Amino acid sequence: ATDLLCLHTQNTSPPPPRKTMDTKANPTPMDTSNEDGKKRYPGRPLQVVKVEETGDEGMGRKICVDQENLDIVINNIKKTGVNKMMTVSLVGAMRTGKSFMLDLFLRYLTDPASSQHSSTPEVVFEGINMNDEKDSQFYWRAHSERTTTGIWFYSHPFVRTIQGSKVCVVLMDTQGLFDPMSPPDVNKAIFALSVLLSSFQILNVQNRIQEDTLNQLDYFSHFAQSAMRLLIDSAADKDANPKSTDDEVGDLGIHKFQNLHFLVRDWANFDDDEDVEANIKQTNSVLEHAMKSHFDDEGQRDRIKNSFEQVKAFFLPHPGLKVIKKNWDGELQKCDPGFRKMTGHFLRYVFDDSLVVKKDMVSGDTLTPNNLKHYTSAFVEMYASGKMPDSMTLFQAISKATTLGAKEKALETYKAIMDKKAGPNSSYIKNDVLKKHSQYAFDKARQEFAKIAAFGEKKQREDALEAVMSKLEREWVAYEEANRNRVDKIFAGYATMAVIAGAAFILDTLSDYTCDWWSQTCVQGSKLAKYVYSLIFLIIGTQVFLLYQDDGQIVMFKALAGLWAAATSKAIEYYNQLRNSEIAKELGFDSVMDLASGATESKKKTGKTSRKRSKKAN
Repeated sequence: ATDLLCLHTQNTSPPPPRKTMDTKANPTPMDTSNEDGKKRYPGRPLQVVKVEETGDEGMGRKICVDQENLDIVINNIKKTGVNKMMTVSLVGAMRTGKSFMLDLFLRYLTDPASSQHSSTPEVVFEGINMNDEKDSQFYWRAHSERTTTGIWFYSHPFVRTIQGSKVCVVLMDTQGLFDPMSPPDVNKAIFALSVLLSSFQILNVQNRIQEDTLNQLDYFSHFAQSAMRLLIDSAADKDANPKSTDDEVGDLGIHKFQNLHFLVRDWANFDDDEDVEANIKQTNSVLEHAMKSHFDDEGQRDRIKNSFEQVKAFFLPHPGLKVIKKNWDGELQKCDPGFRKMTGHFLRYVFDDSLVVKKDMVSGDTLTPNNLKHYTSAFVEMYASGKMPDSMTLFQAISKATTLGAKEKALETYKAIMDKKAGPNSSYIKNDVLKKHSQYAFDKARQEFAKIAAFGEKKQREDALEAVMSKLEREWVAYEEANRNRVDKIFAGYATMAVIAGAAFILDTLSDYTCDWWSQTCVQGSKLAKYVYSLIFLIIGTQVFLLYQDDGQIVMFKALAGLWAAATSKAIEYYNQLRNSEIAKELGFDSVMDLASGATESKKKTGKTSRKRSKKAN
């Protein structure tokens, strides 16, 4: 009965392959779509870490990453625009209802009524059937076969506001611990990967916190502590990170793992299953007793507590006899009231009261989506053989992921600084000014790299820094080339002034030959035009002279050619506007302009015809 607490179905055959549900052709017992007909659940589980059979008769195992699914998850996180992640992972023995609990997580995260504004979070159990949109949920079923292998991520991250901060919640489901169908090392590897990738690790246990669970935790804690101490000892700044030994049980500081939460299921010792306050007090008392060091535990509990920033627990009562029957229809209201109430408060605690942002275990900074990708790939590669590695291998995996993140951060820093002055929409700047700005960006990028890649093997750091600087040199060449290509736009801002000067010069010249000799008004207008174009020519000429002094005659001629092109384009634009204006039509200028344009075109055609005849004669 305990193993079936969260399961239902009458079919004992393996589940069919996942496929998209057609809600119109196959109506569900209860419509979970909104008024617009959209599905309630925005994503689906994606297997990111796979366990595959190898060797003769499939007796061996290897662990690998599904890169396509990992990219989908990471890209979806980036699309939220939220720079803080909270990765919530649920791990525990197989057939203890992990996937069922994760489905309750989904319901809570997608149900507006269960937000922190509600005084009764257990409303998540109302009006919901477990059969709704099965393909969008974590899969579970009612028989002894396992339903989850490897590690699955939910494809859609959930943006929540917790303690005033926006955070992107990512859900993870893992293969069951102590899975008899997998070698022990694979089970340990999956558990280790879950702890390494999560910020809020929930350890799902049955009835009580058992010694075998603590042994599994201690094995990983001792292994991880050894690796982290190697990492600390490898720090570039030895004074800031003094050496320590693997045997000491000390504080790892910022290198600790984050939250560990025991979720004890089917707890039978509550006096009143619905008295949340009293039950939480009892939970804290039981946890304190369970984690108290004993004379014969050889420091096991101390190692566990010193490996995590927080170790807490939450106990849930049994959900009731109705939901452990194979013919249970998935109606959550059939769960016992105490289970519904305690579970509702647990969901609120995890998703509304706890802000556990995923941190970089090396620098202590907020982990970026790209770094989560690097860590996932590096850690899975470490366990690729399906065997538990030694602490040196974990140390190398962390170093590799950290170095990749440092390279990306250095490149991002350089580009961000350079784009402020020499980005795609920037104008030409002097080459010596650009060089100084680039050197400043180089220095900042190097500082960012050194800050992040402060741990790991010295040669690995040096090789990575050399690769980064080589990449930045190529980026500098690209920025320099792009800046040179903007030379023809140096004087583009003077195009309108140049057109005005040209028009004023033409008017002055026409006035000299047409009306200056008999009209005083023309004389005054001619003087004004001369002042205008003289002033503009002086302004542009000064800028041309300064450019020639700073960048030479090649740059000067290119800039003047760009000015000519821009001024010509402006002149044509103004000409067309004048020709189509109402004033031109009233005065009859439009027909004169058309006639002039026609005469010009006719002259061009006549010239072409004459040249053709000349060629034929020759």
